[in-house]
Amino acid sequence: MEESRRNFFKKMFKKDEVSKYIRPPHSPKEDMFFLEYCVDCGGDCAKSCDENIIKIIDNTPQISFAESGCTYCQDCVDACKKPVLNLENPQYINAKVTLNILSCVAWQNVICSSCKDSCLDNAIQFLGLFRPEIDYDKCTNCGFCISTCPTQAFSI
Repeated sequence: MEESRRNFFKKMFKKDEVSKYIRPPHSPKEDMFFLEYCVDCGGDCAKSCDENIIKIIDNTPQISFAESGCTYCQDCVDACKKPVLNLENPQYINAKVTLNILSCVAWQNVICSSCKDSCLDNAIQFLGLFRPEIDYDKCTNCGFCISTCPTQAFSI
């Protein structure tokens, strides 16, 4: 009885720990990643990603916006042979892009529009030449603004 309780709490802790990871689009609930689906798949979703943002860490797919963003091309869904990535799951990445105005050079009166130029959804609006803001009604959390910002003012 004591052993099963201990395992229960270990699983609960691990879920909370891993839930901070950013999953690919069309991902299921987090607990699907703890089943045996991703452990032996070979990382087909990561191999199919032309933007190279899907990384296999701890045997599960995670998104890294360090070098690029997601075009939502669905190649990762097509490559997934297990019932993990599926078009019936929510389309967008379950994360929220934020802007730190103290790190943003445009907010410091320097002309910079790298975030707006890279945004495929026109979700970054400027108040004049300066002061970019994220329009969350348009933002799909694709991450292109994160990878192109010279001061890393954007984050998840």
